[in-house]
Amino acid sequence: MGQGVGERSAVVVKRLDYKWVMLAIVSLTYFLAQGTRQIYNAVLPQIKTDFASAGLSDLQLGLVGSAFTLVFGVVLMFSGLAADFFRRKWMIVCGTLIFSLGILGTGFANGLMMLVALYGVLNAFGQALLPPSNSSLISQFHVETRGTAFAVYQAAIYLGSILCCVAAGFLAGLGPGGWRQAFVVFGAIGVVWAVAAALFLKDTPNVGTDDKPSVREAFAAFASKPTALLLTGALGCYFYLLYGYKQWVPAFLSRAFPDLSTASVAFHAVFWFYLGAVVGVFLGGRVSDRLKVWRPAVRLEVEIVAILLSVPFLLLTAWAGSLPLMIAAIFAFGFATGIYDSNLYAAMLEVINPRYRAVATGIFGCGGCIFGAFGPGVMGWMNDHFTIRASFASLAGFALAGAALIVLARFRYFNHDKV
Repeated sequence: MGQGVGERSAVVVKRLDYKWVMLAIVSLTYFLAQGTRQIYNAVLPQIKTDFASAGLSDLQLGLVGSAFTLVFGVVLMFSGLAADFFRRKWMIVCGTLIFSLGILGTGFANGLMMLVALYGVLNAFGQALLPPSNSSLISQFHVETRGTAFAVYQAAIYLGSILCCVAAGFLAGLGPGGWRQAFVVFGAIGVVWAVAAALFLKDTPNVGTDDKPSVREAFAAFASKPTALLLTGALGCYFYLLYGYKQWVPAFLSRAFPDLSTASVAFHAVFWFYLGAVVGVFLGGRVSDRLKVWRPAVRLEVEIVAILLSVPFLLLTAWAGSLPLMIAAIFAFGFATGIYDSNLYAAMLEVINPRYRAVATGIFGCGGCIFGAFGPGVMGWMNDHFTIRASFASLAGFALAGAALIVLARFRYFNHDKV
């Protein structure tokens, strides 16, 4: 009798070092998750044109992105807890299947409510199930090779954002309704990939989940640290400007430079940003790691420098009159974002007892997303009532507010709160 599909897949995995098979699976899963998250931004001008008869405003289109960020942040906090009670394999498989069905269904949306329900809610819910289980599996299987493993994982996120966005722009540029093809193609790929993950991921039991603190205890520990609360407020400002920026920069480019093709707009919107981010994240991480020995607060200080550095480049993006200048501004803002990202969670965890760090990470991300969810919608409203350049220029104010909160945390509370 021939082997079944499950038996054959088990044989293939056995022949390889499973920790690298697992890393490839979770990295490709998040490649798709992050990549499909960018499709809506890339094809937003075409969606608006296609729904012109419905009279959708920039505010309404921005609310779709706001719904995604809000749902993602709330579910993310609880998915970390769920990963301790359910097998991580099935969290990843179910999350991939759910977000892929949301993406697939978005290709058949006929109005605002379907865009919100499918892209903003179903897609966000599925994607929020992935990060805790992905990170937990990588940490468990990659002990000696953890730095390399997370570098591969992060690279997959960046590549997914670039390649899926450019591919979506190409499909959208093929003609009327092309944007629908982008959602259908990548949604179908995601469904197939969910099946592959179910076949090749092992059902690995959780380790180290005994004696977990209660949620109430963890919330109380987080709330008792003013530094953590201020950094959460700064993260909210950062997410506001970042999610608003990412959603509207393709539309901004298409309006500012109407001769650009849809594929070119998608490329310039993401490639230069993530190229800068890669440089920034490695530089910021290396500098803070080296200085941490003799400067305990360096992670907060690097964040302050990074978020202040983003201010002139946000303003330059808003007022650039030529494409080369715009590209330079996008790259530089990505560079500043990468430096900030390099210490995003590490800075907050400096003041959190290790016992509470898993839940604290969820609280921190959720708080940032709840405030950040306003970014795409408010920018859409500003596009309608002022200009898209004015809405981009306004982001500099949120960068300054975020920097002020980190400065307060660094010089008023950090020395007392650090563990």
